[in-house]
Amino acid sequence: MAMHQDRAPESVWTAPEPAKRRLRLFRRDPEAQTLWQSEFEQRDLGEPLGVWATDDALVLARFDRVAAYAPETGEPGWTWQPPGRDVIVRVAQDPQDGLGVVLHHDDGARNAEHVRLTALDLASGDVVWSREQPKDGLGSVHTDHTREVAIGGGRLTTAPVWKADAQGWKGNSPPFVRCLDARTGALQWERQLPDHWGDSFSVLAADPPVLAVANRGKRSRPRLYVVRESGEWYVELPDGYKDFGPAVAVVGDTLVVGLEPDEPAGDDDKSADALVHAYSVATGERLWEWRTDHGRTLHPLAHRGYVMVGNGYGSRVTVLDPVDGRVVAERRLPGFSYRARYAAWDDRLAVVCHALSETRRVRVFRWK
Repeated sequence: MAMHQDRAPESVWTAPEPAKRRLRLFRRDPEAQTLWQSEFEQRDLGEPLGVWATDDALVLARFDRVAAYAPETGEPGWTWQPPGRDVIVRVAQDPQDGLGVVLHHDDGARNAEHVRLTALDLASGDVVWSREQPKDGLGSVHTDHTREVAIGGGRLTTAPVWKADAQGWKGNSPPFVRCLDARTGALQWERQLPDHWGDSFSVLAADPPVLAVANRGKRSRPRLYVVRESGEWYVELPDGYKDFGPAVAVVGDTLVVGLEPDEPAGDDDKSADALVHAYSVATGERLWEWRTDHGRTLHPLAHRGYVMVGNGYGSRVTVLDPVDGRVVAERRLPGFSYRARYAAWDDRLAVVCHALSETRRVRVFRWK
């Protein structure tokens, strides 16, 4: 999540003023320059599990392969496939030292006791290391439901709802949040959540551990937990919103998450604006909020010491100051991507479409 990036000068985001100044009424936000788009996929090849961006490659991971593109041209590069009948079920949220880590296993071998983590050199596709990981401490790792595990910052974070012992599987409530060294599997620390409130747990981020927690109570509201070795805090989703966004971004002590509004009650009703909340990682204090009507789902990411927020249509990105939520810059992005996710490197931005259909999966832009 680029938590410890140095903060770039604000000038890297701002566009030069046009030679002929236009009336404010007719002025539009600058448009990013399109560098390339991937070929149109003629069939559904599976939803992407993640994207990594470096100066050497733009890399897309799916359940059956990891494939690289040249970052400047989009020319296809190396491809890696998991061994045997293995499928990839989770990938690291960010590249660490030029490596991308994937979690994979044979999902047809129900009684297998281990899964495997493999680290790939993103420049070449070579396997740098690979190791087995006991499966029973990770919770569910089925292809479509690996939500109790996250990888990031060189760490594997888990919050398994079920655990195995000599008598078989049983509930693990309240669950332990465990942080393991991704390379060695060594336990860094663990902490049990303080109550039995949650029924389902999704680990949104590994460093620090961030969990989206839901309860089956009819009037219960989802919670967002941030867990540290020394303690934890949570916030409750406000009324008018149905869920926390699928991703969080951390810049210094600021954690940013999107809130997805409820569906409109009727044809004449308008849903609430999509909302971004920022909290102190250390204390849980809400620092600021930012509203937009540019789409229901927002995807925040940290880059150059700022927070970039892209909409779910892949058509607009806004840069916010992590200290106070002030808008620093905005760009329109030509084209459209359903359920868009983003990755940034240097002055470039990749937009990845998560539609389960034929599509142009990747679009890449230069910021200015």
